[in-house]
Amino acid sequence: MRQNLIAEIPLNLREADERLTRYGRWAMERLRRQRCGSAEGRYRSFQDDEDRAPREILQHIDEALACQRALAHLPELERKVLTILYVPQRLPIEAQLRIAHIPPRLCQERHLRGLRMFENILSRLSHD
Repeated sequence: MRQNLIAEIPLNLREADERLTRYGRWAMERLRRQRCGSAEGRYRSFQDDEDRAPREILQHIDEALACQRALAHLPELERKVLTILYVPQRLPIEAQLRIAHIPPRLCQERHLRGLRMFENILSRLSHD
């Protein structure tokens, strides 16, 4: 039976949850290689292709850096849980938590506590 690892997020923490979700998508997009598929790796497409669509902006760089700074100020236990839950990795969330020796109930507690801390730190950093 699969246990719920993500805590029930109260209304006052929804914005922090959404910001971290966007940050996780932004972080994964930054890791993806932007190359064309030739054997030598030197192929470049023409700049006037009509079929190219602009890439969606997942998060503005200023907001992403603010999230990154706020995460860096969090205690390690909460930062680890938020990173596991919000920044997608190759391993499933359950496996990452098992490797980190974090049981589901503790994950939920650290998730909520981490979101509260993240929101407080983010608001403090934005006022400085």
